Amino acid sequence: MTKFITGGPDGDLGSNEIILGKEIIVGIVDGSGVLYDPNGLNRASLLQLCESRKTVSNYNGKLSGEGFFIGVDETDKKLPDG
Repeated sequence: MTKFITGGPDGDLGSNEIILGKEIIVGIVDGSGVLYDPNGLNRASLLQLCESRKTVSNYNGKLSGEGFFIGVDETDKKLPDG
């Protein structure tokens, strides 16, 4: 099962979703932007964000060629699928 989360690892609800959930997380939207990878986000990297209470803009896990991060201040960014 996959999951797309609204609310990031810097808050109580988002971090609990990541820590307690067993699903593959494919996307997260938080106050910093959108992080997405259809192949799944790196769980260890997400847990580090939860522990330090940082937003997804600080994600340091590897993304597949289909994955992306779009920050809230970015415009006209081309997605991997064109």
